[in-house]
Amino acid sequence: MVRAVGTSRDFPAAPDMEALVGCARQMAVRIGAEGVSDAELAQVIDRVLFGEKDGWACAVEGLISRTEAANLVLAHLESWLVDRTGRDWDAPLPWGQDSLVAEVEQALFDSR
Repeated sequence: MVRAVGTSRDFPAAPDMEALVGCARQMAVRIGAEGVSDAELAQVIDRVLFGEKDGWACAVEGLISRTEAANLVLAHLESWLVDRTGRDWDAPLPWGQDSLVAEVEQALFDSR
């Protein structure tokens, strides 16, 4: 039996994009990509949530959990930022994943 993680009533109409970009900015600074614009960060987030990955609909429909949705956003941001900076994937990434996961989850789902 498949159990839904949440119902659409449990979710805001839309995530707090300003807060999400703020989280993405923290990651960018920690990775060394201070030069990326907020508009570029917002574009990556938008693509993950509403574009090709459709992460928002997957979360609202209960196909992925809130934490999985946050990790989806962060993983795509990390990949994009590492590619953008030319950073070596073997180098440790100093962005503090645990605290950002909680912040992104809050920005996604607690923006009522």
